[in-house]
Amino acid sequence: MSRRVGLWALLGFFVACAWVVIGLFTWPNFNLGHSPLVAITAPAAFVGSVVPLAFYWFILLNSAIYGVLGLGVEGLRTHKR
Repeated sequence: MSRRVGLWALLGFFVACAWVVIGLFTWPNFNLGHSPLVAITAPAAFVGSVVPLAFYWFILLNSAIYGVLGLGVEGLRTHKR
């Protein structure tokens, strides 16, 4: 189970890195943070809309959120068995 939770956190890391790279390539795009797709795939964007986050905090926070989400999902999966 801990391996799967780690994979969830790694997935969150890669998703956040992808959004950082997309943001760097489309830099003057000020509406990227208000996109529904970013809000769904990177929940750390909600915090970033209230308090400005550096890219490394955004990636770390998104990884932690995905890890907690994975902990809940994997806990429910093992509970049903």
